[in-house]
Amino acid sequence: MRFLLVRFVAASALATGAMMPIAPSAHAATAPDLTCDPSQPGPCTDTAHFSDVDELNAPASAGAACPDWVSTDFARFVGTGNGIEHITVNKAQDAWFTTTFTGTMTVTAYLHGTVDSDGNVTSVSDPDPNVSPFTGKVTDWFGIEFNRQTSVVHSTFHFAGTNAQGESFRVRDISHSSWAKGEDPNGPPTKSFEKFACF
Repeated sequence: MRFLLVRFVAASALATGAMMPIAPSAHAATAPDLTCDPSQPGPCTDTAHFSDVDELNAPASAGAACPDWVSTDFARFVGTGNGIEHITVNKAQDAWFTTTFTGTMTVTAYLHGTVDSDGNVTSVSDPDPNVSPFTGKVTDWFGIEFNRQTSVVHSTFHFAGTNAQGESFRVRDISHSSWAKGEDPNGPPTKSFEKFACF
């Protein structure tokens, strides 16, 4: 399950056409565009700050202890807080990109969503009447690195919130994918895992 900030992969690393597909989920994040990206000759480095996030996600794979709606409903994540993204590209066109966001977020479940031909959720409709929105604390970190030898994508996400009825919802997602030298970075990774659970 990918929650936040996947758009940064498209905005930076995918500009080279050499990065792997990641389960799309991003709708919009209001981070400014970085002027440095792997499609331009290095070296360059850039940092940007942002405060708002508005993301759409498809139903997730069933995670341990997760309520049923997590794997059946679309979700919208709207948050405000402190976000920072940073990219460095060296002369060899090796690149490192990270983004971190922490703040307050509201998660709303929707019965229906529209998905484009690339698998991106473009809209949601009909809030699930059986699931009240959850508001709480979110911390999200995402990193991607690639060079001539390897490509690596890893992320962590943690949300803990409550709804108007006092019910709690906590979710954690940790994922990692890597590709070895000579492998097609658009193909399946050499190593990959995802640990997604509610608690």
